[in-house]
Amino acid sequence: MPFDITRLQTRYEELRLERSGFTEVYREVTRLFAPGRYRDDTTSDYHLRPYPIDSKLVNSTGVLALRAMAAGLHGGMTSPVRPWFRLGLQGDPAEVPEGLNAWLDLTTQVMQAVLHQSNFYSAVHGLYADLGAFGTGLLVETADEDGVHFHLCNPGEFVIDINSNNEIDTFYRRMHMTARQIVDKFDNKNIPDFIKGQCEHTRNVTARYDVIHAVFPRNEFKTLGRVASTDKPYASVYFLLGSSSSSTGELTGLGGKPSILEEGGYDMFPAFAPRWDISNSDRYGISPAMQVLPDCKMLQAMTTTLRKLQHKAADPPLVVDQSLRATGVRLTPGGLSYFDSTRTGVTPVAPIHQPDAQTLQYSMQAIQEVEEIINDGMYVELFRTFLDDERHNVTATEISARQSEKLVLLGPVLERLHKELLQPVIQRTFALMREWGALPPPPNNVDIINVDVAFESVLAQAQRASLSANIEQGVVFVGNLAQMAPEALDLLNADNTVRAYLDRIAAPGGMLREQSEVTAIRQQRAEQQAQQQQMAMENQALAEAGALADAAKTMGETRLGQGSVLDNLLGGVQ
Repeated sequence: MPFDITRLQTRYEELRLERSGFTEVYREVTRLFAPGRYRDDTTSDYHLRPYPIDSKLVNSTGVLALRAMAAGLHGGMTSPVRPWFRLGLQGDPAEVPEGLNAWLDLTTQVMQAVLHQSNFYSAVHGLYADLGAFGTGLLVETADEDGVHFHLCNPGEFVIDINSNNEIDTFYRRMHMTARQIVDKFDNKNIPDFIKGQCEHTRNVTARYDVIHAVFPRNEFKTLGRVASTDKPYASVYFLLGSSSSSTGELTGLGGKPSILEEGGYDMFPAFAPRWDISNSDRYGISPAMQVLPDCKMLQAMTTTLRKLQHKAADPPLVVDQSLRATGVRLTPGGLSYFDSTRTGVTPVAPIHQPDAQTLQYSMQAIQEVEEIINDGMYVELFRTFLDDERHNVTATEISARQSEKLVLLGPVLERLHKELLQPVIQRTFALMREWGALPPPPNNVDIINVDVAFESVLAQAQRASLSANIEQGVVFVGNLAQMAPEALDLLNADNTVRAYLDRIAAPGGMLREQSEVTAIRQQRAEQQAQQQQMAMENQALAEAGALADAAKTMGETRLGQGSVLDNLLGGVQ
C-alpha cells in the first residue's frame, strides 16, 4: 500500500496534541451548555454515551440559550420550509446562455427535494449546536444510489488540519467499533485475524476497537509510495489504531502496529468543518458559549446560594427550649408539642436566622442580570424572532430594522458559515448529483460543472435589506430630480438597476428574460416606433398636400374684380 500507516497514526497523535489545549474548556462547556454532546477520546470509556444532563447543573440558562441559538440558526439560515438558496452561474448575469436561467431554477428545486429526502436538516441542526457550544463542527457528506447522506461527528472524536489558505482539508475521526461492526463494514482480506477470531465466538463479538477514518490531500504523502495518476485528489483511509505509550511513543497492545482496513478517495473534500470565530491561522474556533463561560459558571454559584437562601427562608434553622428535649418537637402541619406553660417569657421554638425578603429580591435580580448577559452573548433575542409562534411570518426587512445592531455583530459569523458550510454543501451536493445522474438535463447539452450559490434565507435577506433600501432611495431621488431636470434620467441604467435590486431581494432568476429575448423585444419595439413615426410623417405630408390643393382650387374659382385678396395681389403686381 502506498501509505505508511505508522506515519498516519503519528500524524493523528500530533493533531490530537494540538487540540489538547481545548480539552478542559470543552469539558466545562459540555457541563454547562451541551450535556452529553462531547466525547473525550482521552478516556477509555469515551464511546459510552454520557448522561444527557449533568447532575451538578443547578441553572439551565446556558442549555436553553444554546437550544434557542441552534434553532434560530436553523430557521434563519437553512429553514426546511423556506427556500434558502438558489443556483447561478459565475460571471455577468446578462451573458448567461439562453435557457440556463430556467434550468438553474429547476435544478434548485430538485436539489431542495434531495436535501429534504436526506438527513441534512437534522444533521445541520446538531452542527449549529456544536458551533454555538464548541466553536467547531464536522459534517461529512457521502452519496450512493439511495441519495446523499450526512454524518455529524461528535466534538472530541475528530481532529482537523488546515492548508496554507487557512482552509480545512484534513480530518481524522475516531470511531469505537465492535468486532462485528468491523467485519460487517470492511473487506474480509484486510481485517486482522484476531478480530475475525473474536467474531467466531459470540461472547467476544462486542469487543471494541479504535478505528480511525483519515481524509487528507493525497499529495501530502506522495513521498511514501507510488501513487497512480488515476487516484483521486483526497485520500480516504480507515485504519485500526495501535496502542501507543505516551512516555515512549512505541506501538504496543492488542494487534501490535496499526493496520489499514480500507483505502479509497474523493474527488472533493467530503467534510465541512465550519468555525464560529477564528483568529489568524487557528485550527479550532471560539464559540459564544466559551465567551460567556465565566458568567455561566458564576450563575451556577449564584443560583446555588439563592436556593440555599430560599430553603432557609422556607425551613429556617430553629432554637428549641431545653424542656422540650424529653417530649420532642413536631413541626409538621398539625403536629403537637408540649411544654411547661408556667415558664413565662420563654419562646419554646423560634428561628435562629431567616433571610429577609429584600435579600432574596436582590439575589434574584442579580441572577436575572447574569442570565441576560448570557442570553445576549448567545444572541437569544435575535434568534427568538424565528421561534415566536405568533410572528412566524416575520420578514427580512423587519428583522433588519429591529435587530440591525445584532445583525452587524453576527455578520462576520454568517459570512463564514456561508463560506465554510453552506456554499460547500451545495456545491458538493451538486457534484454528487451530477456524478449519479440525478440532475435535470441542461439545455443544448451544455455540461455545467461549477455553479455559483446565492443565499436567500431570512438572515441573508436581512443583511441585504439595507442594500435594497439604498437602491429604492436612489431611484426615488432620481425620479424626483427628473421632474425639474429631465437629463438626470440619462445617468440611470435601468437594466443594471433592475438586476441589482432583484439580486438584493433574492428574486428567482427565472423572473428575468434571456438577454436575446430582451434584445428582440426592444428591436421590435424600435421598429414599431419607427413605423408609427413614418406613418405619422406620411399622414402629415398628405394633409399638407391636401390643404395646398384645396387652396389652389379656391384660388382658381375666385372671380376677379370684386375686391378679393387675389385682386389686391394682382394689383400689387401691376
